Amino acid sequence: MLKIMTIRAVLFDLDNTLTHRDQSVAAYAEHLASYYQQHLNTVDVAHIKSIVNRIDNGGYPKKELLTYPSIGASVADALQQELEWQQPVDFDELTQFWFQKFGQFAVAMNGALELLKQLKQQQYKLAVVSNGGHATRLNILNGLGFAPYFDAVISSELVGISKPKPEIFQHTSQKLKVDPEACLFVGDHPVNDIYGAQQAGMQAVLLEGFHPLNDQQQTNIRHKIQQLDQLWPYLK
Repeated sequence: MLKIMTIRAVLFDLDNTLTHRDQSVAAYAEHLASYYQQHLNTVDVAHIKSIVNRIDNGGYPKKELLTYPSIGASVADALQQELEWQQPVDFDELTQFWFQKFGQFAVAMNGALELLKQLKQQQYKLAVVSNGGHATRLNILNGLGFAPYFDAVISSELVGISKPKPEIFQHTSQKLKVDPEACLFVGDHPVNDIYGAQQAGMQAVLLEGFHPLNDQQQTNIRHKIQQLDQLWPYLK
């Protein structure tokens, strides 16, 4: 496998790369149903999950479905309006419940922790580059026990730049003190992750299965894996 430069840093997207977003939503919905069961006339985990999934949309919310600037507040608004509450729960409490609990109940992608351990042992620099609120990124990484493995956690909120703009990738490589050409980016989104990283001069590998690819993307994205433990050939 040809490389311009030996890989010295591995950068990851967060949702549907290091974490499984749908499974995380399911775990969050179960916890919310259990926590608020005495407040609800009917406890329906499937209904709660469907509400959260509609707003969250796999971490890529549709603007027309957001009633507030954040996913957490929009989810809280929908839950408040659509669930059958016996004892109403304050909107701010439901919003904070998302920000405090979603990260704690995040579900790791298969093989993620083992991969991070092995990469760290082999002295690769590691970073997360993710669109979204910084506190939520840290909450998820801390909840999974992933935070100690990373040399940098870069969010769009922190730096004021969102993927796929190449500047957020370049900012991360500068933070790591590694040239972009020596960075390998791993993500699930063909545009935000793969195109953005490549525009910044990085090599990129797509974790397939979360976003459909059009014909052009199928042709242009040459490096694809189906699970994280298939990443190793791109590092040797």
